Amino acid sequence: MTLFSRILGFVREVISAALFGDKAGIFDAFITAWRIPNLFRRFLGEGALSTALVTRLTEADHSAGVEAGRALFLSTLRLVAGILAVLAAGCMLLAHFLPHLVSEALLIDVLGKDWNPVLELTVRVMPFVVLVCLAALFAGALQVRDRFFATMLAPVFFNAGWILALVVIGMHFGWTSPFDVPHDATALPAAEFARQLEMTRWLAWGVLAAGVLQLACQVPALFAAGFLGGGKCQPDRAGAWRVFKTSAPLAFGAAIYQINVMVDGFMAEGLLPDGGPTAHYYANRVQQFPFALIALAAMSSIFPKLKVHGHKGEWRELTRLHDRAQFGVAFLALPASVGLFLFARPISALLFEHGAFGPDGTARVSAALSMLALALLPAGAVSLVTRAFYALDDFRTPVIVSAVLLVTNIGLNVAFVVGVGMDVEGLALATAITSWANVAALLPTLRRKLKRAALATPLNPGLDRARGASSLVVMLLASLAAGGLARLASSASAGAGEIVSLGVAGLVGAGSYFAFAALVKLPEWLALRERFGPRG
Repeated sequence: MTLFSRILGFVREVISAALFGDKAGIFDAFITAWRIPNLFRRFLGEGALSTALVTRLTEADHSAGVEAGRALFLSTLRLVAGILAVLAAGCMLLAHFLPHLVSEALLIDVLGKDWNPVLELTVRVMPFVVLVCLAALFAGALQVRDRFFATMLAPVFFNAGWILALVVIGMHFGWTSPFDVPHDATALPAAEFARQLEMTRWLAWGVLAAGVLQLACQVPALFAAGFLGGGKCQPDRAGAWRVFKTSAPLAFGAAIYQINVMVDGFMAEGLLPDGGPTAHYYANRVQQFPFALIALAAMSSIFPKLKVHGHKGEWRELTRLHDRAQFGVAFLALPASVGLFLFARPISALLFEHGAFGPDGTARVSAALSMLALALLPAGAVSLVTRAFYALDDFRTPVIVSAVLLVTNIGLNVAFVVGVGMDVEGLALATAITSWANVAALLPTLRRKLKRAALATPLNPGLDRARGASSLVVMLLASLAAGGLARLASSASAGAGEIVSLGVAGLVGAGSYFAFAALVKLPEWLALRERFGPRG
C-alpha cells in the first residue's frame, strides 16, 4: 500500500507537469507556498507528534488499560488541534499582512517577482497543517493497537484526492497548453495571468479536500479500536502535555533539515527564472522515491531497536545494529544513485515531458536530478546516524551540525547560482555537498561518543572498519559496472521506445549488480538472500 501511494504521488506530479508545464510562474508560486505547510507536516505531524504519542500511548495502554489510553488520545487530540489551529491562523495572518510590514523590494528578493500569489496561496493552503498533523496522530494511535490498514490507506486517499482535483481543473480550464509564452511571467496578458492564478486557487481547495479525505478515512478504524465512541472519559491533560513536550526535541531536530529544504525552495523562487522552483520540486520528488523506499524504511524499522539498546546501555549491540543498517542502505542506495545520475534525462522525460511540459523543463529537472543523485547515499546515512544519536538521548549534536550546514548550504546556493551562474542544478549541487559534509561531521562524532559511553567497545573495531571500507569499494565498483552495462543496454534497445529502453536498462543494471554481489559474496547480498530467498 505504501508503494502504491508513492506511485500515485508520481502520477500526481506527472499530471501537474502536463497541466501547468515548465514555464508557469504561478505554479512556481504554488510550489513555494506549499513548502510552508509541508514543512510543518514533515517535522511536526508525521515525525515528532506521532512518535511521541506512540510512546506515551503504549505506556498508558499497558500500565493503566485501554480506557486510560483513550483518555490520553482524546486529550492529546484536543490540545494539538487547538495549538495547530492557532499556529495555522497565525501563519495565515502573517502572510496576509506581510506586504504591509516589509518593503516590496525585500519581498521580491525573498519570494521573487510573483510574491503576491505566493502569499495568497500560502493563506489558502495553510489549514492543511491542521488536517495532516491530526491524520498523523490518528495513524500513531491506530498503530499502537495493531490497526495498520487505515494508516496505510490514508496517503492513498490523499494522493487520489489531489489527482482528482487536477483532473477537474484540466476538464474545466482545458488540457491544451496556455503557457507557450515569454519566459517572464510579467509579460503575460492580464487575462492569462488571471487564468493561471485561478487554476492554482482551485488546486489549493483540492489539496485541502484531499487532506479531509486523508483524515476521514481513518475515523472508522478509530471507532473500531476503541478511541472514539464509548461515552465520556476523564480527561488526561497532564498526559497530553507530556506528549507535546516529548515531541519538542524530535521536532527541533527534524526542523533544521526541513527548514533547509524550505530555504532552497524560497531561493529557487527568488533567484531562478520561471520554472526553476517547479523543476527543483520535481527533481526532489524523483530523488525522494528511492530515498523513502531504502533509507526511510530502514530508519523506521531500526529506530525502536536502537532506542532499546540505548536505554539499556547495550553499546555493542547498538553499534552493530547501526553499522549493519548503514551497509544495508549503502548496498541499495549506491546503485540507485548511479542509476539516477546516468539516466536522469530519460527518467525526467518519461515522467514529465507531456502536455505543457516541454524539453526545456526536462533539461532543467534532469540537471537537478543528476546532482541530487549524489546526495542519496549521504542523506540515507545521515538519517540513520541521527537516529543513533536520538537513541543515546543526544538531540543537541545533530541540531548543531545541521544548523551550521544550513548556513553553509545558503552560502553555496548563492555562490553557485549568483556567482557561477548555474541554474537549478546549483541548488541541487549545494544540497549534495552539505549532505556529504553532514555525514563527515556526524559519523566520527557518533563513534567517539559510543567509545566514551561504552562499557565494552565493539568487537575488532579496526577489522570491522577495514571490512566496511572494502565492502563500500566493492559496492561502488559493482554499481559503476552495472551502470555501464545499463547504458549499453539502453542504447541497444533505443529503437523500441523510451519506456522499453529504460525498462531494459533497469533490468540489466539491477541484474548485473546483484549478480556481481552474489559472485563476490557481499555480506549484504547474503543477508538479503537469506531474508527474501526461498526457505527450505
